[in-house]
Amino acid sequence: MSKTKAIDKKQTVSLSKETRDFMIAGKKITLSNEDLICSFLLLILVFIVHAIRSNFLLIPFERDEGIYSYFGTLVLEGKTPYKDFYEVKFPGLFYFYGFMVGVFGDTVKGMHTGFMWLNIVSFIFIYFAGRNLFSATAGLISAITFAFVSLTPNLSGFTVQAEHGVAFFICLGLLFYSLTKVYDKWYYYMLMGLAMGGAFMVKTSGVFLALWGGLMVITDFIFTKPRVTKIFWRNILWYSFGGFFVIGIMFLIIAAKGSFNEMIYWAYEHPKQYVSSMPYEEGIKYFKYTRDAIVQNHKFFWIHSVLAVAVCLLRPINIKLKIMGITLLGFSFLTIVPGFYFYGHYWIQTVPGISLVAGLTYYSIMAIVQSTFKIKQPYIKYIYLTIFCFLTFNHMSGPIMKSYYFHPNYERILRAVYGNNPFPEAMEIGNYINSHSKPEDNIVLIGSEPEIYFYTKKKSPSRHAYFTSIVNNVKDHKLWQQEFARDTEKANPKFIIFFNHPLSLLVQANVDRYIFEWANKFITEKYKIVGLVDMIEGQQSVYVYNENLNTYKPVSQNLIYIYERK
Repeated sequence: MSKTKAIDKKQTVSLSKETRDFMIAGKKITLSNEDLICSFLLLILVFIVHAIRSNFLLIPFERDEGIYSYFGTLVLEGKTPYKDFYEVKFPGLFYFYGFMVGVFGDTVKGMHTGFMWLNIVSFIFIYFAGRNLFSATAGLISAITFAFVSLTPNLSGFTVQAEHGVAFFICLGLLFYSLTKVYDKWYYYMLMGLAMGGAFMVKTSGVFLALWGGLMVITDFIFTKPRVTKIFWRNILWYSFGGFFVIGIMFLIIAAKGSFNEMIYWAYEHPKQYVSSMPYEEGIKYFKYTRDAIVQNHKFFWIHSVLAVAVCLLRPINIKLKIMGITLLGFSFLTIVPGFYFYGHYWIQTVPGISLVAGLTYYSIMAIVQSTFKIKQPYIKYIYLTIFCFLTFNHMSGPIMKSYYFHPNYERILRAVYGNNPFPEAMEIGNYINSHSKPEDNIVLIGSEPEIYFYTKKKSPSRHAYFTSIVNNVKDHKLWQQEFARDTEKANPKFIIFFNHPLSLLVQANVDRYIFEWANKFITEKYKIVGLVDMIEGQQSVYVYNENLNTYKPVSQNLIYIYERK
């Protein structure tokens, strides 16, 4: 008998001595003491995360959150993706947000509530994935890691970013993968494919985890004896069927709506320029910056997870687990690489892999301790778990993270994460529009703050709701500017909000200035200024309205103008 098999047998025997039997729906269910303890601690974790995330239910959106939530409302109204609105993503993004808006409501609080539960369900999936692959204690360590790393501010943990949806589907896929290890049923391979296909449809970078799932099916076949070719082809075909089924359904929906060619342009052709525009050297600098910002207050969790690379290479860990852990980290990292932008919210996609591998770190250390020091695992595991929970509590109770978790200052957090972007100001402007307009009044934004459309429940008269798309240096940008101008003139909006702010306008070099020349003439002839926001660097923004505008002298160059139709 090999050393690995001997250790696995010892662990099985030790757990069999500490079990409890329960009757559920007339069936006998046997649970170990470890299962009961970890399930209880998982329930406590749910309450803790709920308490923390409840403090962020009203935090303002940043622009991606705003545009995706806005698209969700358009989908529910029956609008056609890529014709009535567009984004350089596949349609899963729109229907995912449509589902979230439909279930939790078209409000900031509703969306944050929905994503709070999405996050909780995600780490519950990770718990059971870790439990099935390693042990209940490993599953709990993975769940704790996911819960707190996914809350990292510089990773946009408090947001409703699309990457949280990608992480959800990855977690679901990892759960089904773990079930294939327990039951080896064809339908678990299919369900794993469905989940990974869902991750890809929400955001294309999810394809790396879909590829990882296929690699695991192949790896399990290679390192399993006896090798049964028939079963391998069954598993790989069902996994592939699951993934392509999701993609096929999404594509069929778009084809039925008559916008398949438009989807290919926006989701495939157009992003090519985006992916190739960042120089490699600049990308490396940005990677180091975001890495340090994300890891700085969560070093314990990251070090503990990455430690798996070292400890799982040591004996006596099963070769399949070694490959699984190392490749999961590698493919998770690949999700943040395309384009070399390394934005903080991209890193959310790495959290499922980082978290599951945290359980592998524990499992590997326990195996090493048991084989080297002959210490009975049932006793040492609780010491390990106690230390891990203590370090987690120490992380929570530190002055910086305690303030962030339990007494968040929204504006301070948004400034720390997003700099001088006008995200707090956009919500205040939305409140002003709501209190000075009727439901039938419409608005237009000259600036990339589409979250205001969501705040006010008003629709952009143009399909170019994301202003940055028409000041992007691509072939058709001038035609799009002219289209935007025609749509605005036809709508004759009640309000126009002009963001004289480079971080909001996002004007690229060498683009046509037609849109600004048109806007200056159109606004001068038909509108009057009724509000001004002065974004003073390092200070709270100053809001000036109506008659006070006559005496106020702006301090900053970053100004937001609110115009009302004469």
